[in-house]
Parts: sequence; structure tokens; C-alpha cells
Amino acid sequence: MNSKQLVFFLKVVELSSIAAAARELNVAQPSISLQLANLEHELKTTLFERSFRGVSLTQSGNVFKAHAESLLRQIEQAKSDVQQLECSPSGSISIGMTQPIGNIISVPLLTLVEQRYPDIELKFHTGFSYSLSKQLDSGEIDIAISSPDSSDNRHIKRTKLFREKIFLAVGYAPKTALLQKLNGKKQITFEELADYDVIVTGVQDSLGYALSQYEEQTSIKLKHKPEFGQLMTTLRYVVDGYGVLLSPTSAFYHLQDSQQIQAIEVVEPTLWRDVYLFTSTERPRTTILQIVQSLIEEIVEAEWRSGAWKGELPVAL
Repeated sequence: MNSKQLVFFLKVVELSSIAAAARELNVAQPSISLQLANLEHELKTTLFERSFRGVSLTQSGNVFKAHAESLLRQIEQAKSDVQQLECSPSGSISIGMTQPIGNIISVPLLTLVEQRYPDIELKFHTGFSYSLSKQLDSGEIDIAISSPDSSDNRHIKRTKLFREKIFLAVGYAPKTALLQKLNGKKQITFEELADYDVIVTGVQDSLGYALSQYEEQTSIKLKHKPEFGQLMTTLRYVVDGYGVLLSPTSAFYHLQDSQQIQAIEVVEPTLWRDVYLFTSTERPRTTILQIVQSLIEEIVEAEWRSGAWKGELPVAL
């Protein structure tokens, strides 16, 4: 198996045609057919079903497609990693973040990289913690910035970045009598919180996972209201006074500044969540990965000092 076979295979998959793949790659059609036949022989399976309409993947072909994509990414990354040793920092790095973290880190990180390392390209991904773990494991992203959940992280190295405090986010013009009771409150106990329908991510995600542990610890079950999938939509719902959100201030600090959302501290117990920078133990620590990690740590500290991100820095940071 070689990279040429992988490229040919994926191009045929993309176009559903060997002839079309040959034209786009500027390669003779028999050459592609031979390479695919060799690949099928080596794998001892049939990857394509052929018909007058073109080709389509078999069940085995679908399984192999994911591996082929991952292998090509690793080959390209290996080339990039070696080239970095011979020149000034350059190349691309993919970073996955949860939506609240992306809200507070993405713009300053991109700005710093453009100022200090213009030859480094950042690619951003956002998602729930469990999806970021899968992307990191598959090689789709190089760094994940998130919090622990129930995912299997045996192949992931983690560096603690921050301990964030979780607040109850409330709009300034609540639409119900119950929500109006929160106006002007600075603190709310976990027991009092049980009176409200609280927007929070599912238990698969790190925040829902952390909250379930607090519920178990206190024997108090909160009333969970599903989030909207997009942070912006959820925040609009809160700003308009229809609901409340459990979240770190990284998600809504900009709406505090404009007095659209007020943050109420949850006490008895205080709610915390650790934020980590995750990398794969199966990938080398490249020059640009180390550079970007250092910039991320710099930004985390700056956002904490500004008061935008409420919480605590780890002692070693």
C-alpha cells in the first residue's frame, strides 16, 4: 500500500468514476484501475461495486475510506513536521475548541499568530467535548481545548490551562415571574437552582458531565433544558429573557460588557470545571505545536487578568 493508491482510491470515491478520476488527476485510466486492483488484492477484499453508472463503495470500502483519509493526513503532517526542522516556523495546525472557549480564545490567538508567526496557518474547529476527542484521536485536529468528559482519553496527553467557574447567565429583562426573582441577585445556591429550567449541554459533553457529578455529590437533581446546539442562539434566548444558562463567562463575557447578560455565582457548592489542552500521545510535539500552545497559555492568562474569564490559573502556568 502506498500514498498513490490512497490518492487514487479517494479521488474515485469522490467522483464515483474511475474515468473521471483519471481525467482530474491527469493519469491514464488503466493505471488507476491497476492500482485499485493491487489495493484490493493486498486488502483481500472488494472496495468498489462497479456498474454502468460508475462505482460505489462496498461495506469494506466504506470502512477503508476513513482509514485512507487518516493515513493521508498523517503523511502530509509527517512532511510538514520534518520541513519545520529545516526552516522558520511554518505550516498549518488544526485546533478544536468547545464553543465557549472558541468565543474567548479564537480571535486573540489568530491575531497573535498573524503578528508573530505569519507563516503558520490556523484552522479552527468547534464542537462538543466528546466530538473533539474523536477528531483528535482520528488526526483531524492537532490540539483540542476542552474539559474532561466520559470519553476514552488513553491516547491523549493533557496540559491544564485553567480552572473556570460556572455561573448562571440571566438576561436583564426576564419574561416570567420566576425568572424576575433573579434580577439583581449576586449568588444562588445549588438547591435554589433546582427551581429553574436550566439550559445545559447533555451528559456526553463536559459541562453536562461535570454537572451530573455535582448532582450526585449534593443529591439535588436540576431541571435540565436542552441547549440549541449553537451558542449564539442559546445566548439570544437568554438575552431575550426566556431562559437561563449554566456556563463559564467565556461564553458570554462580551454580553456582560454591553449589559445584556448578568452572571450569578452558584454557591453551596461553587461550580468549577477544569480546562485542558489535549494532544495525541501518538503524534510528535512539533515546533509549531509548541509555539501555538505557548500562545494559547499566554492568551488564557491575559483573559483571566482582564476579568473576562472568571476562574483560577494553574500554579505552573
